[in-house]
Amino acid sequence: HGSVSQFCNPLSGQCNCKERVKGLLCDTCMDNFYGLDVTGCKACECDAAGSISGTVCDARTGQCACKPNIGGRRCDECLDGYHRVQKGHSFLCLPCNCEKAGTVNGSLLCDKSTGQCPCKAGVTGPRCSQCMLQTYNLSV
Repeated sequence: HGSVSQFCNPLSGQCNCKERVKGLLCDTCMDNFYGLDVTGCKACECDAAGSISGTVCDARTGQCACKPNIGGRRCDECLDGYHRVQKGHSFLCLPCNCEKAGTVNGSLLCDKSTGQCPCKAGVTGPRCSQCMLQTYNLSV
């Protein structure tokens, strides 16, 4: 899939590779490209804020090397149990820290963009750790 034709240099054996493809047999994607198929290789497009600088993506799957608590193929989303906090041109993924007794079905997962945990009726707060006005006794 990676060569322009079936012919190669008769002296070196080097095949004529498509763009973004390398190797004697044109069988490997160049750094920061992945998924060699009939169309060639696709750009990994790792998120600079979420991936570890100086690393390259997996040439087969396109998985980028993510910073802690960050996931997704491009390292552009938080792992389950974490929420995104924008910090200038970068972002961090902080733990949800949901109060199990105050969440629906004891969920420890929050909204990945707002950090809001899913609160039971009568419970409030981003972590579902407070009783609403005129209610009391937050317990399991």
